[in-house]
Amino acid sequence: MGKGGKSYSLFLTSTAFLLLVIIILSVELVATAHSDLSAEYAYVPNEKSNTVSVINTTTDAVISTVPVGNVPVGVAISLDGTKVYVTNFGNDDVPGRTVSIIDTATEEITSMNVEEGKPGKPAGVAIYPYEQKVYVAKLLNGKVRAVDLITNKASDIPVGTDPCGIAITPDGSRVYVANIGSNTISVINTVTNNITKTVNVGVKPYGVAINKNGTKVYVTNMGSSNVSVINTTTNEVTDNLIAGKDPHGIAVAPDEKWVYVANHNTPMGTVSVINTTTKDVTNITVGKNPCGVAVNKNGTKVYVTNSGTADDLGGTVSIIDTETKTVMGQPISVGIRPSGLGQFIGSVPGSRVETMTTLTSSPNRFLAGESRTLTATVSATSQVTEKPSGTVTFMEGATSIGTETLSDGQAILDTSLLSNGSHSIIARYKGNNQFRPSTSSSFTLKGQDLSSKKSVLEHPIVAGVIIAVVSGIISLGLYIIKKKYFS
Repeated sequence: MGKGGKSYSLFLTSTAFLLLVIIILSVELVATAHSDLSAEYAYVPNEKSNTVSVINTTTDAVISTVPVGNVPVGVAISLDGTKVYVTNFGNDDVPGRTVSIIDTATEEITSMNVEEGKPGKPAGVAIYPYEQKVYVAKLLNGKVRAVDLITNKASDIPVGTDPCGIAITPDGSRVYVANIGSNTISVINTVTNNITKTVNVGVKPYGVAINKNGTKVYVTNMGSSNVSVINTTTNEVTDNLIAGKDPHGIAVAPDEKWVYVANHNTPMGTVSVINTTTKDVTNITVGKNPCGVAVNKNGTKVYVTNSGTADDLGGTVSIIDTETKTVMGQPISVGIRPSGLGQFIGSVPGSRVETMTTLTSSPNRFLAGESRTLTATVSATSQVTEKPSGTVTFMEGATSIGTETLSDGQAILDTSLLSNGSHSIIARYKGNNQFRPSTSSSFTLKGQDLSSKKSVLEHPIVAGVIIAVVSGIISLGLYIIKKKYFS
């Protein structure tokens, strides 16, 4: 009886242990599955292309190009990763008044007006952690636009001169705004939308970043080539860190041990890596005129936009390995004059398959008004049984030429809308619940005016000359024959 009891007890103990292991493994599997449901992407605004390049930070490849407003500059990604807010700074031809909101699932755009009066040149943008409010710094009129996304009510908050960079604390209680012309930081209470303090910093403050715990604010000062550190409890500057010349973008590592600063006007184009404890600085050469900088969620890679100069428009993103402090491989080609004011990297929900879109047209020369067939082919970048479905929109710049439905992975558009001249066409796959959107490379078509292709016989003078010459030849021939055979 005693031995049997021990065996029964041992059986129960073993069974309980096995159940515990199964439960733990189940929890692990669920946690793993949940973590795989989101992927991290960089949304890089291209000022001269009026687009946003979408980069998969796992493969470090551009997977899509999204047309936005005029001169996109600032970026903020919602906490749930469903929306990306892009400020359109504008220029003399198209003044800046709007923020483009990208739906990360479909890459469709909605526009939010942030200025009813004269253009405000929206620069930096920050989102309340629970996506209830958006704050936009308007450089031209010295105000921050606060938009309540629930009630759609908006108000302007007067700050300093030329507000640019902006960031919000992780708890959403305060907004910090860099005023370039005032050499100050405005601190906004998000409950009242009132200024609670104005902090003096360095010369021409530009970029703002806040650490993960919300205890420190880091501000790049373009004019004094340093970084001001603000204690969020006292809202006082506690330190000034050395940076390179004309520092612009700034980002803080998730472990808060490092700060990364893009030095816009250094001769070789560098990023300063600052140790927040020792204050030691390591400079890493990237591309020409680095502007924006952002860190991935694991803190393993730093992405730097290289905006270029007036002669060399840049158009690349460099990636820094944070462990070795070296640039990884070749830079990623994006649009013209990439910027990226703000944290332009975020996690996007969904485990959809990435796609690749290609565009063809044969031949690439045609007569204006002549029907032309454009073929977009959409394929999955990984092995799946189904082919992508949905719609493809063919675009010239921001103008849609037409939309067609995919059939067996292809969408075909017949159009006669293309006029004389050169046309740069792209195809944008919208995506669906299973497949992510993607954009083709641009394809150039050259249209020629029908009038330039007229037969010479259609020209009255030329036709008259030809008729006269032919008539003369015939008359001469007849005369020779007559003289030779009938005289």
